[in-house]
Amino acid sequence: MSSSPSPAPDLAIAPPLVNRAVAGFGASILGGAALGGAAWFADGLAWPLSLLIPANLIGIWLGVAFVLGASARTIPTGALRGVIGLLSAVAVYYVLIATFGQGIRAIGASHAATIWGMVALLAGPALGGAGAVWRHGAGWPRAIGVALFASALFAEGFVFGAPRLVHLDQIAGDPGALLFAAEMIMGLLLPWFLLRRDERVRGYAALAGLAVVSALAIEPVTAVLRGLADRF
Repeated sequence: MSSSPSPAPDLAIAPPLVNRAVAGFGASILGGAALGGAAWFADGLAWPLSLLIPANLIGIWLGVAFVLGASARTIPTGALRGVIGLLSAVAVYYVLIATFGQGIRAIGASHAATIWGMVALLAGPALGGAGAVWRHGAGWPRAIGVALFASALFAEGFVFGAPRLVHLDQIAGDPGALLFAAEMIMGLLLPWFLLRRDERVRGYAALAGLAVVSALAIEPVTAVLRGLADRF
């Protein structure tokens, strides 16, 4: 038997924990930066080419936070990864605007970044936590976590797409309506694919309630936030 002392438990465990934390939060920063860069790039594309990179959809931003949260080992770190990711996305998006933009939009980048950064501080932990609950939870919490994300997708697609989808004769000239329709369908399908069979009824019950709230709130809240962000 070796006479040399074994490493202290806390010292043996610390490096792996630090490495995982650095890797996880580094991935959150990189993922958020990629989202912000894609959103900025899509802004510069002519319509309808910008539809090929739908990085400015609310559902895409919330989806990134959800995925980052789902990649975490605990629910608190999932919430933290979600907020880090969205804050990184906001920072990169407006740094690019301030650097390469022109006129009023570039001048007001810091003001707009502050407004949307505050939104990220609320939405990031909520959707990041929802992703972590989906991965680590069970029963109603898991169903609600999925429904929170799915309801945002459905609400955005329904509120901004449904009025355009009713004009079937104009669909050929309005591909954006099809994008919203796809988002709405994805919101309806998520509980089926992400939840276990015994959780799906709960998932769709939660989706029904949250979708109504989201659909009523998304347009006026978005309008207020855009109005605040554009005041410069």
